[in-house]
Amino acid sequence: MKKLDLVLTLEVVLFAAVVVLFILFFKGRSGSSARHVDETDTVKLTGVHAVADGTIVYINTDSLFQNYQMAKDLSEELAEKTKKLDAELSNRQKKFQENVNDFQNKAQKGLETRAKLAEMEQQLGVDQQSLYQLSDNYRMQIAEEQSVMQRKVLQAVMDYLKEYNRDKGYQFIMGRAFGDNLLFATPGLDITMSVLEGINARYKVENPPKTTK
Repeated sequence: MKKLDLVLTLEVVLFAAVVVLFILFFKGRSGSSARHVDETDTVKLTGVHAVADGTIVYINTDSLFQNYQMAKDLSEELAEKTKKLDAELSNRQKKFQENVNDFQNKAQKGLETRAKLAEMEQQLGVDQQSLYQLSDNYRMQIAEEQSVMQRKVLQAVMDYLKEYNRDKGYQFIMGRAFGDNLLFATPGLDITMSVLEGINARYKVENPPKTTK
């Protein structure tokens, strides 16, 4: 009798995706931003005159993402959705396994006709494929929500930096993450904490804590 096994990967994929998102999101964005400036321009922009004039500053994007309250709130929402989807899939997997066990028990003890067993086996195959499809659908759903989350956070940061830079007058605000193209920068040009303080204050005003009655 054919053995029916279900290998569901959603639990690993979804939770790993959330972790990878924390690590790669701003790192990838800062890397793409750096590619808009060619090597010759990079040398010029990081020269003595640019540093002395304060026209170039940078943000540690790893720290920004980890400490920006909007990013943390959205990540928590995504993690909660992931748990719910995983719980739903686990329940369906459990029910499927119960049906497999029932089929195997009846087959071993001869409690059903061969025709009935063939029908049960065929249905289990259909159910198995449905679970695979459900797993894929959940994975794509989480991936799409990750993408939306990234765009929301990045757009909020970019909007704030436009406002932040009105008084500062910087020509370039670069993103720096561990292992990216910006291998060294003078610590005095790091504006991460200043930006974090302002952007979190703005987010707090726009998203006041919900009060419970």
